[in-house]
Amino acid sequence: MNPDCALAVERSAARRADYRSWVAAMPDLDEDFDVACQRLVAKLGVGDYTVSECCLAVHRLTELPQVKALQDSQFLLDMKALITIDRTLTKLGALPPETLALIDDALITFFTPTSPNQVFPTPAQIGRKLRDICKSIDKTFSFRNSPQKDTYTFTDTGQRGILELNTDSATGMILDSYIKQAAKENGLSQADALKKLIAGSISPPATVILHTYQASDIDNAPTFVQGHGWTSQDMPVTRTRDLSSQPPESRSYIASELIRTYVEGRDGTCRAPGCNRPAYLCQMDHRVNYADGGATHPRNLASLCQHHHNMKTDGRAHYIMDPHTGDIVWLYEDGTWAMTEPTGPLAQKTKRWAQTVAQKISATRERAQQEAKEAQAAAEELRTPTSPQEDIPF
Repeated sequence: MNPDCALAVERSAARRADYRSWVAAMPDLDEDFDVACQRLVAKLGVGDYTVSECCLAVHRLTELPQVKALQDSQFLLDMKALITIDRTLTKLGALPPETLALIDDALITFFTPTSPNQVFPTPAQIGRKLRDICKSIDKTFSFRNSPQKDTYTFTDTGQRGILELNTDSATGMILDSYIKQAAKENGLSQADALKKLIAGSISPPATVILHTYQASDIDNAPTFVQGHGWTSQDMPVTRTRDLSSQPPESRSYIASELIRTYVEGRDGTCRAPGCNRPAYLCQMDHRVNYADGGATHPRNLASLCQHHHNMKTDGRAHYIMDPHTGDIVWLYEDGTWAMTEPTGPLAQKTKRWAQTVAQKISATRERAQQEAKEAQAAAEELRTPTSPQEDIPF
């Protein structure tokens, strides 16, 4: 929060008041939840669904002590953001303490600004970050359960039919790419493309390309799949390129495929404050115009969606960029400014997070392997017959 901005101070006070009112309204853990919700509906004048979601969101913070401490002191998260956190984590079911600690660490890093006037993540960005965390650590749960089999089901609702294929995420991403590519090549909707592919009315694309990012110097590093996000699944790779450093400058106005891939991987989304447009759907903007001597190089390129690219072109907003970190400071006509960080898989903060996730996966693998060995040894001991010559003590 900018203490010099009256509007920011007012919004902070509103978040504080709203959060504290829900903390004060929290029912006892041994109280009947439905009865408590009805009681709060009458007191607060809001619906029972809102009461339920807000109470569950506040209680979730007890499992995330670092985030709770930040919220109790800074009140950076509004109730919509807290509900987003709870909804996402609820889908994972009961989580072991070490996994909750990893999520707590990742969120506190995500929420902690590194520069003045840094734009705080929106609820949508928080939800996407949490989903990425959950998808990245999903492999840590698979060691405790037998692999799931692929399933296909058809449901007839009377008026509509629903076809559902449940498969691993890597296969799902590849099939999704085939459907999208077939739709594009044949001028069809994705639904029509899928129907015609299954019926054999059109031929599947010869190849599809999935751009993935994975650290080569970290064991068990999660993989970022463009258009899908993070996954712990092993993705098939046919060609690799080294993006550990910035690619060389292009002499052309149009960024080379390697430069564009690097910038998209660094930025993650459009670099305007609060914009969630994926970088691969954005334009490559020359911060210093190419005609004015600006280089076609990552240090002078940023991902901007059409809307924010137009704002920059029209002179309604300008930005300066740190050529090493990719941090951007936006300057506006009224004299205000705001800072955004890159959030893609090649961003420095994301690299550190990916290493933490990889360490978690490795540790869980080692623990699961040790538990399996101990279980196998115990089973072997039970199967070992007792020699009849031995004295058996009672």
